[in-house]
Amino acid sequence: ARATMTAMEEEAPPPPPQEEELPPNQTLYIRNINEKYSKKFRLEELKAKLKAIFRPYGEILDIVAMSNFYNKGQAFVVFKDVASATKAMNGLQGHTLSLTSVGGGKEMKIKYARSKSDVIAKLEGTFEPRAKKTKALPPTGKKVKKAKAAESGEGEMEEDAEQMDEDDEDGGDKSKGNAHGGWQAPSGQNQKSAPPAPVHTGPLFPHPILFLENLPLDITSDDVAAVFSPFPGFKEVRLVPSRPGIAFVEYESDVQSGMAMARLQGHRFGELQTKIAFSKA
Repeated sequence: ARATMTAMEEEAPPPPPQEEELPPNQTLYIRNINEKYSKKFRLEELKAKLKAIFRPYGEILDIVAMSNFYNKGQAFVVFKDVASATKAMNGLQGHTLSLTSVGGGKEMKIKYARSKSDVIAKLEGTFEPRAKKTKALPPTGKKVKKAKAAESGEGEMEEDAEQMDEDDEDGGDKSKGNAHGGWQAPSGQNQKSAPPAPVHTGPLFPHPILFLENLPLDITSDDVAAVFSPFPGFKEVRLVPSRPGIAFVEYESDVQSGMAMARLQGHRFGELQTKIAFSKA
């Protein structure tokens, strides 16, 4: 019986990664919002809905929601004081956010933002403008439109939404990366084989979507699904034709994607060892 239990313990998946504990902040970071709500023409409706939900917990100074690739499905609510933000986070954790015009509500996941919002910094007299950063291309190949940050404080919010990941300096090598760090050959270069995939730097928040890199350039979605679909909550595989060697695998929750990542990190497709990380978007 003990041998059987030991075998079961060895087969049991490791616990999902724990989210980082962040210090109290007036600004709350909200994710797991239905991405349909992040369409440009629905942003005002989304902000109004968030204001109505969060207003009973204290004075709100700002609400930020954006429609670009990296920030869809996320929002920030800035309270005047930390106590109000804490009450709102505890009171609304897991609350279903749904827009009447769209439906498809999802349970909000709320935590403190990583850094102080521009609105608070201006009130405290500590605001310092930041240099604008050039965004990488998203996996769709479309350019990310930068939101103006001077008055709205959205510049800091964008950094939070990307989990404050600092990309490595390119050093002039234009063949290095795509939006998620995957390899991209320069135009005209033979793409028969890809070099070892770079490793993600800095922690990422758990996310239902996994980002896979260092895959064979001729891999199919069926090849990837055959490996990832046995895990609970599997939904779909998405390849990016313009970015060979990478893929996205979506699960129903970040807990389920975390279990799959923990078990399949380093899985080999042929001779290549797969690198897996939570998606930034």
